[in-house]
Amino acid sequence: MRLSEARKALKEDFFDFVEIRKNPAMLNEYIVLLYGYDGKSFMLADENNSIISARELEHLILMLKEVGFRKARIYF
Repeated sequence: MRLSEARKALKEDFFDFVEIRKNPAMLNEYIVLLYGYDGKSFMLADENNSIISARELEHLILMLKEVGFRKARIYF
């Protein structure tokens, strides 16, 4: 799900919870997973539809705050 779509969905109270997890393809990076109340899950992507990943948790946390999220589960 693109950042702009995530902003809209968050305003519509679509998400149940958010997780930050290790990227299965690159274990030294983290990705963001978004879970909707309908049971669907999404990976957070940029506007070019590329999955957002980062080596530092801080980068992802700041981005989630910018979108409007206030809570996230972190698995490391």
